[in-house]
Amino acid sequence: MCWAISPGSASGFDDMRRLILLLLLLMPAFVVAETDGEPTMRMTVKPMLCIIDKRTPLCELAFLVAWESERNGYYCLFNDFGEAPLRCWNDADDGRLNDERSVDKSFSYWMTGDDTENRLAIVAVEVLRMDTDDRRRNRRTRHVWDIN
Repeated sequence: MCWAISPGSASGFDDMRRLILLLLLLMPAFVVAETDGEPTMRMTVKPMLCIIDKRTPLCELAFLVAWESERNGYYCLFNDFGEAPLRCWNDADDGRLNDERSVDKSFSYWMTGDDTENRLAIVAVEVLRMDTDDRRRNRRTRHVWDIN
């Protein structure tokens, strides 16, 4: 989905908000985690934001998840949509995965080591809904001198 600013739009504020959200969409999310005795893990997810509305109720994207660790080891990537890992790496210190998804709500990716209960890094992907049920936003603005 792509938002564009149009000069004839009803509200410049809405267009500016959409532009800011689009810029946030292009920025990667990353997290660096360090726990006692565990290796430092860095994980990035691109994109980290998806915007949906009435015309596009689902966000259909390929999420690129990349990670790296200070030490080689056994690491697994999980998300909120299932119990099983998306992928595991053995004797690795970095990895990448393209995960194609259709989502309509926010979710997270996380990395684990040998102990799958201990999350080494976690990144949240936000899904924002731009439509609203407020009818005032849909009605035409009128000026006091408008006689129609």
